[in-house]
Amino acid sequence: MKGLKTGGREKGTPNRKTQGIAESIAERFPNYHPVIALAEIANDPSCDIIIRMQAHKEVAKYLCPQLKAVSVNLVEDIEPERINLSHLSYDELDKLITKCRVKEPDLSEGHIS
Repeated sequence: MKGLKTGGREKGTPNRKTQGIAESIAERFPNYHPVIALAEIANDPSCDIIIRMQAHKEVAKYLCPQLKAVSVNLVEDIEPERINLSHLSYDELDKLITKCRVKEPDLSEGHIS
């Protein structure tokens, strides 16, 4: 039967080789964490910018969900809805346009240094 586990390691338990490597690293480098080490490299101005960018990309995998492609299926037979705005004043139209306008992202904070 598929899925029925009858022996061996429990799910999530590292094998001996992986466990041994993790223990050796912990002994030689207490408090070491690879993601934190990459973040330190990413924010070290003395490192080459290409190395820093690669480190940023690797750290981002642990902090930000990866976006997936989305397909959009449009139905060609649908007529767009028409809205009559002729009754609005120029002031009201201007307010409506301003409200609907897409805001540019603020890149002043959180930029990559």
